[in-house]
Amino acid sequence: MITAMTTALLLLALLAGLAALVSYARHDHFAGPANTAEHHDDLGSLALRGRVV
Repeated sequence: MITAMTTALLLLALLAGLAALVSYARHDHFAGPANTAEHHDDLGSLALRGRVV
């Protein structure tokens, strides 16, 4: 029979795993565009191009 301590440890492990998965998904590079966008064209970043002589 599963004891209360085993149940508590199992729930803690599941919550820690879920937190790690959410953290990974939020910082994933191939998950799509970020909440900010930088304009690019064939010559590169428009912000950086203004600094090039």
